[in-house]
Amino acid sequence: MFSPKYLIRNHFIVMKKRNLIAIAGAAVLLVACIPSVYPFYTDKDVVTDQGLVGEWREKDNTNNPEMWKFEQSTNNAYKLTVEEHGKTGEFSAHLFKLKQEQFLDLIPSKCEFATNQADLVNFSVFAGHLIARMPQVEPNLKLAFCDFEWLQKYLVKNPGALAHHVEDNSIVLTADTRDLQKFVLKHLGTNELFKEYGEMVRGK
Repeated sequence: MFSPKYLIRNHFIVMKKRNLIAIAGAAVLLVACIPSVYPFYTDKDVVTDQGLVGEWREKDNTNNPEMWKFEQSTNNAYKLTVEEHGKTGEFSAHLFKLKQEQFLDLIPSKCEFATNQADLVNFSVFAGHLIARMPQVEPNLKLAFCDFEWLQKYLVKNPGALAHHVEDNSIVLTADTRDLQKFVLKHLGTNELFKEYGEMVRGK
């Protein structure tokens, strides 16, 4: 029987490959995201905003902007399709609130693997949850993703602050949802968990 540590390590190795495929079309905004085994939200935290539905593009990139398309899905979720440089990635997205702060939880919903990959590898894969801070939907969509360098340094100095696994200088969060939420709310200050906001505007 494999140990939990062995399983987490192998989940993480394959997850990195999966995420590279799944979010290839989201390179600009998702480049430094930290995946989590557990979601950042509970059912009671989920909210909806009809203003989110539709197509969005990078505000400051007029040549070949990254495109995000939100569609209403099931169970108060959104289907998010990301396009960038001819590549696409598909996610299940949940908009949620913690106290008065609004966030987006993203999880890859479609991945493709090499045809010669062993079934055991596929069985061991899980999709990692990503979090973005989203203080505003209208008129422009504002998003801020995790600051990987800050979180990495913080966890090196405070390894017990949040359950996680480190592999090749990369991090996967293994804390449960309750602990994730506490950590997020504790580190919303400037130059902490989230980077500066990027903006997206409607349409192509």
